[in-house]
Amino acid sequence: MESPRYYDRRDMAPCSTLHFRPEGALIGDASFFRNGDECHIFYLSKRSDDPPRLPTCQLDHAVSNDLLHWERLPTALFPGKAGEPDDDGIGGCTIVYRDGRYHMFYAGTNPQVTYHAESSDLIEWRKDSPLKPVIVPDPRWYMAHDAAVEDPYNERGWRDPFLFHDDKRGRYVMTVTARRNQGPWRERGCVAWVVSRDLVDWEVQPPLYAPSLGMNLEVTELFAMDGRYFLIFCHGETNTTRYRVADRPEGPYRCPVDDVLLPNYMYAPRTIERQGKRYLIPWVADRLNGSDDNRSEFGAEGVTWGGALGTPQEMRCLPDGRLALFFPEIVAGLSGAQTLGAGSLDHLQTERGEWQRQGETVLASSDQGMARGLVAVRGQDFLLSCGIRIRRGAAGGLILRAGEGGEAGYYLRLEPALKSVSLWRYPRPWFFSRPLAVRVIPDLDYGQTIAVKVILHRHVLDVYLDGRHVLSRAVYDYRDGQFGLFVEDAEAEFGPLAANTLEEGNRNGKC
Repeated sequence: MESPRYYDRRDMAPCSTLHFRPEGALIGDASFFRNGDECHIFYLSKRSDDPPRLPTCQLDHAVSNDLLHWERLPTALFPGKAGEPDDDGIGGCTIVYRDGRYHMFYAGTNPQVTYHAESSDLIEWRKDSPLKPVIVPDPRWYMAHDAAVEDPYNERGWRDPFLFHDDKRGRYVMTVTARRNQGPWRERGCVAWVVSRDLVDWEVQPPLYAPSLGMNLEVTELFAMDGRYFLIFCHGETNTTRYRVADRPEGPYRCPVDDVLLPNYMYAPRTIERQGKRYLIPWVADRLNGSDDNRSEFGAEGVTWGGALGTPQEMRCLPDGRLALFFPEIVAGLSGAQTLGAGSLDHLQTERGEWQRQGETVLASSDQGMARGLVAVRGQDFLLSCGIRIRRGAAGGLILRAGEGGEAGYYLRLEPALKSVSLWRYPRPWFFSRPLAVRVIPDLDYGQTIAVKVILHRHVLDVYLDGRHVLSRAVYDYRDGQFGLFVEDAEAEFGPLAANTLEEGNRNGKC
């Protein structure tokens, strides 16, 4: 069997396309700002190969006109010098334009309070002088910023500011990660909100959303879409991005059916509009040892703070009021040479089972265990599409970056009886075998042909079924390999099968 090749941070070249990562840096917790045709990203950055969980960060800056190609700009803000109020690092920001100036509100980390800076060009930023907090948590409802606690970062909480303009009431609304001052200690996480009409005088309100779900509801965002208001937050205990829905900006915010937008350490996303579409862009957290199988002795995954920028996911509001993510057509602008197309299934290297070619499709069946077929073509970074219909039985799907013979690789499994889609790394480890990612999708008709699309670029894999986003996952162990198909105690129809390379140099479209 071919030996796998591994990723680590040193092996990842500086990436300016799609999954942005400046050389030598871990990055995360961003804010997007649209300035005409330009899309600006302000992100926390720590230049270290082995950072602590909560590093002292600076606020870096990059710009794009298509959300795919990023150009680094000068650092926006550095932490203060020793003894200055923000000397422990920057903690995320939000930006708004008013009266000829750009206003940035950013979080300190110790203490967690909100500071202000200004710019005339988005490049050179000037902190208030003298630097003083412009917003602090109100102790009537929230943990005070100077409360005596063992873990100030997680147990106080006043960070991740986000600005939303309430057009109907002519006011600015800022949401903030906060903690209530009463209730069970690990259930005090809430979303605070603060209002202002002039960006100078701010009035702290009682919690906007306080569901007793965990320590912190992080990286919040509030926006309007199709007549509804959506509140997005990250849930640290489950490492998921979730959302709530309301008819008014002040709530109440209700939990929809299937409230998870992004699972599996695709964390701290922000949204930005481009050409009338809204995109959700997360961060892809690095694994501590740069491999798929990195459990601690307790079985938990070890992840760093920060990583690389994730794939822009197109966000839409469904007729029933739910939010959903869809395949981002803008990524098709990176499509290069075709590697799989008409005739790719002519010479499958099959193992077990029965395989029948029917035009541009293949019918595969196995009544006892797994049967697989491999295409001779190898792929590393690609856009792939394939129709899959499970006619009967347990499971079927795709093999990606497979080693010789198919024993090693990433297996994308569709299981009709379980109404689930999952991603597995093969060979599966003894005793601790479990999927890298799994999603239950009860409203998908697995008995019909499902249009499957896959984006696999460097160490980031995204999967879409019938255009809907279902899985995102960082994958490390296999860098390239063959394409393949499999069935397991099932009969399934595959095809047409098509794939194109992802070309980082392609630059199409305007923001």
